[in-house]
Amino acid sequence: MQKYCRRLNRNGFRQNQLATVILILAGAMLFFSACSTTSDKLTTDTDTAAPLEKLEPGFYQQGIASWYGHPFHGQATASGEIYDMNDPTAAHKRLPLGTKVLVTNLENQRQIELLINDRGPFVKNRVIDLSKYGARQLGIIQNGTAMVRIDILELPESISHSKKHPFAIQFGAFENREPALKLRDKIARQNDEVFIDEIKQSEGTLYRVRLGWFNSREAAHNEARHLGFSQAHIFRR
Repeated sequence: MQKYCRRLNRNGFRQNQLATVILILAGAMLFFSACSTTSDKLTTDTDTAAPLEKLEPGFYQQGIASWYGHPFHGQATASGEIYDMNDPTAAHKRLPLGTKVLVTNLENQRQIELLINDRGPFVKNRVIDLSKYGARQLGIIQNGTAMVRIDILELPESISHSKKHPFAIQFGAFENREPALKLRDKIARQNDEVFIDEIKQSEGTLYRVRLGWFNSREAAHNEARHLGFSQAHIFRR
């Protein structure tokens, strides 16, 4: 009888252990399931590109915003435009270049409309990089970061075309129109589809000599090499 009771006690102890393990595992699964839930319609994984055909005005994203100024001021952005930290622009990893967004500082409810013309931020857990102007309007210059909401107001025109032909060649960018005209005329002898883009900036107009659009970066590089400009800048809109 005593042997039987010992066996029963051992079996009961093992069953209790098994039940405890099952409860712990179930709790862990519920915890991680809850952690993965998000109201962010663009997803919180900023390294994963959202399908462009699913983006439309009304989509939004929440996360941490930062801002950038020097030493990027005066350098080319991903759109090919020259970055001016005093313009109402911002950088985003996934939104199409040319998208207009409304950014709201959730800590003080200040808002500003910005144009996405660059890629970034390349820092974990941040969703948008504001120009210095944008950061000043939202009141985050001093702290450097803030929790924000990003609402898509307007997508760029011909987004379906830009998805298929997003690349262009920039042969040069000039503060004066004359050298841009000379370079355009030189290239036009071989390809008459070259254009001059006039990019308005706070400090004046920038004249960019451009050819495009191409369906791949490789196609743009090949055309640049064919025209004798193998070092030309290839940019994506």
